Amino acid sequence: MMFSQLMHFDVAEEDMHVGFGNANHDRPQAQMQTVPATNVYVQVNADEADRILIDPAYKLEKLKEVHEKAYAMFSAYKICNEQMKKHELQFPITLGREQYESWYNIELAIRKFDRIFNRVEKFDARKFNDPDNHERREKRMLDRKRKRQVENFTYFMGGLTEEEAQYKDYFETDLENDPEDDYLEEKLDKVNLAISGEFDPKQYDFVDAGLMEETHENYEDIVEDKLFKFRYRQNADAPAKFAARQ
Repeated sequence: MMFSQLMHFDVAEEDMHVGFGNANHDRPQAQMQTVPATNVYVQVNADEADRILIDPAYKLEKLKEVHEKAYAMFSAYKICNEQMKKHELQFPITLGREQYESWYNIELAIRKFDRIFNRVEKFDARKFNDPDNHERREKRMLDRKRKRQVENFTYFMGGLTEEEAQYKDYFETDLENDPEDDYLEEKLDKVNLAISGEFDPKQYDFVDAGLMEETHENYEDIVEDKLFKFRYRQNADAPAKFAARQ
């Protein structure tokens, strides 16, 4: 058994633009369908192919062997690429400071949105998360909801909504054992972004991107340069060095 060296073009699975055919057609051409080029092809002889078709246990055994070998091969490629990066000559990437700050804030916002989305999914599937305690928790949540909406006039403070109040009432025990602190989670997000190395200012050559014909270094004052360096000092230093300086 060996891994195929055929190109994706040879098996008609290259990533290419989907042709929509003529103007009067409402379907794309069949031979132009885009298929993700992430498949692994294995060449076997005719006898093995016949046995794979008729013997499910042998097929599963061969699939397991292929997955292990493919994983080992791709892991070796990844290690080699990481080792070769040490010998590569990399120049700083031209980037504007506004683009850097917008990119950084977008990454933080995406992580915050993921947490909120996971909470919504967890609340919607609360019946299946803990079936043994679902009835008790649901009753507690509905009782408190009734008190807020029927027996009292409730003020929601700090941006808290009715849905968030129901979430806190239902998962009250879980939140007591493992509190959800937005401030600490944002701090952890910044730590993870700094560890990733993508936002290391040493990798970028910050220029004034506002000019159309000519880009040059920022001609801002020294105070602005120091403030920018201070705001993103966590991304520039190693975690141990940042903790010691902080």
